[in-house]
Amino acid sequence: AALDTLVWRPRLAEIEGRGCRIEIKEKAKGTGFLVGADKVLTNWHVVNKIKDQPATCKPSDVVLRFDYKRLEDGTELSMGKEYGLITTGDGWLVDHSPWSAVDLEAEPKSGDPGPDELDYALLRVDGTPGDDPQGEKVVSGSPAPPRGYIPVPDEPHDFGPDTPLFIVLHPQGAPLKLMLDTNAVIGLYGENRRVRYRTNTDNGSSGSPVFDQNWNLVALHHSGDPASILPTYNEGIPIHLIRDKLEAQGAL
Repeated sequence: AALDTLVWRPRLAEIEGRGCRIEIKEKAKGTGFLVGADKVLTNWHVVNKIKDQPATCKPSDVVLRFDYKRLEDGTELSMGKEYGLITTGDGWLVDHSPWSAVDLEAEPKSGDPGPDELDYALLRVDGTPGDDPQGEKVVSGSPAPPRGYIPVPDEPHDFGPDTPLFIVLHPQGAPLKLMLDTNAVIGLYGENRRVRYRTNTDNGSSGSPVFDQNWNLVALHHSGDPASILPTYNEGIPIHLIRDKLEAQGAL
């Protein structure tokens, strides 16, 4: 399908500013993205140690880095803007859902992930990056526009076979990249609680937003094929399942 560049390019620029690299103890661990002025969505397996191993990992160990830019030769243009998490009590965690044991199994899997096994974490940022200006001033004396956040759609996405999916991610902790495949969708699996696709990813992409060709958010990327030899797919959580769970708990 043809894409309208006048619509497509500005939307990509907006989305780039709303994604962040998640660092724990100065090491890149995954990707996250703003779904509210002070809320970042990522995978539970990116940040679960904060809750599961509090003696070794604390909310104050986490940095959310926006606008990180580096050239191919390694020259850093901008280290971006850093935000932390709320550090009082459990204030950093709005809501979460664990991954499923079957996510770690190669095919054929022993069962399906449960309705409460959606591998997400909704984090509360110390500050409001979505309301803050993105990047530097565009014109002297004129502030940059607010960063904004990625809207979470109300309706389920129809993951038609072989339709395009785009992923915006921090592979290997690198600056934000766009991975796209115009023949991406393989199908829904696990009681429709997982969507598999051919769009390529790399380590550090856990927690990335997955979009259709019109930049509608459709899934939360969470893993690849557990097969160590000849993996055949990447996998995400359909975003409407996460939205339904968050709304039911008044968290979104």
